[in-house]
Amino acid sequence: MKYCNRCIMPATRPEQVFDKDGVCDACHSVAKKSSIDWDARQKEFHVLLNKYRSDGSKYDCVIPVSGGKDSVYQAITMRDKYGMSPLCVNHIPCEITDVGAKNVTFLREQGFDVIQVGANRKAYREMVRIGFNKLGDSCWPEHIGIFTAPIRVAVQYNIPLVVWGENSQFEYGGPATKKDNNFLDRNWLEQFQMLGHRIEDVVHDGIKLNDIKTFHYPTDEEIHRVGVTGIFLGYFEKWDTQGNIEKALKLGWHPNPDGPVENAWNCYENLDCKWIGGLHDYMKFLKYGYSRATDQLCIEVRHNRMSRNQAIDELMKSSEGKVPWKYVPDFLAYLNITEAEFIKTLDRFTNKRIFEIDAKGSLVRDGEGNLIRKFVPMKN
Repeated sequence: MKYCNRCIMPATRPEQVFDKDGVCDACHSVAKKSSIDWDARQKEFHVLLNKYRSDGSKYDCVIPVSGGKDSVYQAITMRDKYGMSPLCVNHIPCEITDVGAKNVTFLREQGFDVIQVGANRKAYREMVRIGFNKLGDSCWPEHIGIFTAPIRVAVQYNIPLVVWGENSQFEYGGPATKKDNNFLDRNWLEQFQMLGHRIEDVVHDGIKLNDIKTFHYPTDEEIHRVGVTGIFLGYFEKWDTQGNIEKALKLGWHPNPDGPVENAWNCYENLDCKWIGGLHDYMKFLKYGYSRATDQLCIEVRHNRMSRNQAIDELMKSSEGKVPWKYVPDFLAYLNITEAEFIKTLDRFTNKRIFEIDAKGSLVRDGEGNLIRKFVPMKN
């Protein structure tokens, strides 16, 4: 397996591109930030916001929030730096954690109004089943809901401006046509979030479309009537994950009390849902041979807070690649499946080319049920 020569991202990452020197496009994207005229973008942003800013008597922008450190930064920045009056919209995840619930309340304690959109749990559970069994993503409906619920609220409240955080295609690499796009449109949702499975397809699995209204993107007519525009704050401000963490912690925001989430390196991301921080990231590991810890460590390397060799040492000490047993019992109960059925489904989505197999072609596991990876990044 090929790894980036600057960070530790493998070539198995979907749509990853390496240059002739073996450096990934995400590293190049971060390096290009030094050449961006951020003062010019600030001026551009002020001009744009002046079209939407109210006198404070009504909401003038929607901010999608999970309660995480980035959405805290978004809300604080838009209100305190730019003088906007945001309405925060939280799509309730598959199964919220205690710390996740605390952090949504934390936003309200900071003086923000928060609308929580909770989908029909019966239908939601069946969408999780579809995601897990058909798409290899235990949080498939969650990934849709965080992009549809805020837009629906924007339409219903007649708030045209929706402010997202970082442009993930710029921060982490991706199609060149999207890296410089500071607007989020319906095409972006369908291309990057739906995993090739349209909402309309769920009828074939026995789910009624009227039971999953929160997952329907508004019609083009509704979008045009309100004039809904989605922008990335990270396009106008130099995005700094570590800075976001420090600002949130200073305000009293809650990191994960038990340390790094399973398959992660730090304790600051994916805290709100029981299985997005463990099972979702583990399934990514099964398919591509890397997970959340690699993502987080690559950010540290790209921002010169850690050397590549140090990142490899930290990766080897992390829980990346280990079965996230903490919430597995809850997940089995949620879908009413056995552990054997659970493992069988995981195996169907496992890329056997990147893990050890025995003479019969079966996956090899250690004493804790973990697969044996064939490849790890090598030190320079």
